[in-house]
Amino acid sequence: MRKGYEASVIIPAYNEGKRLGKVLRSIKKLNRRYQVIVVDDGSEDDTHAVAKENGFDAVRLEKNKGKGYACRTGAMHAKSSFLVFMDADFQFDPMQIPQFVGMLRENDMVIGVRNYKDIPMARKISNKFARTVVNKATGRNFTDVLCGFRAIRKDALLKLGLREDRYEIESEMIIKAAKKKLRISELPVSVRYNGGGMSVMDSLRVSAYQLKHLLRKK
Repeated sequence: MRKGYEASVIIPAYNEGKRLGKVLRSIKKLNRRYQVIVVDDGSEDDTHAVAKENGFDAVRLEKNKGKGYACRTGAMHAKSSFLVFMDADFQFDPMQIPQFVGMLRENDMVIGVRNYKDIPMARKISNKFARTVVNKATGRNFTDVLCGFRAIRKDALLKLGLREDRYEIESEMIIKAAKKKLRISELPVSVRYNGGGMSVMDSLRVSAYQLKHLLRKK
């Protein structure tokens, strides 16, 4: 790992000015040597200002490019060999970041696993479908393939050649990591839902991407 930072925490954010501050203040409480990179994905609110006010790196995209594009942009600015990705809406607990970083010492990638009892019914259906398709496409048995709270070594990420610009990023990362036979572990994470998330169109794009890789395997 590069000297100076234990990890680079990458937070893609789109119109999350009201909730982003809670995430950043929680990370500050960890009192760890983390580089925090907020990628403002063309927001129309004060997302960029909130990031700057909290003293963290803020990359602003002039137009909304999508979560996948924002995550790749954040990775390009990362100064650590350990990358942690998390959402900006305070659904996840930043206090778990050190657990992800610790597990990366023995793994190439660590995927957050939410308790399905905490997931709204509509999302349970889409998550179950995604898990079934991705597991069949990879021949693995992942528990949660859509969780946005995850970590990966930077050198491993660069080997994947990620290309998807939107919410397909989570599935793409897992499918390609499995094909590269990376060391992948899972970490249970707490989650609180407060609205937002994928639109119907985004969900359809993700499903189409997953099915495409399943058909390629056959």
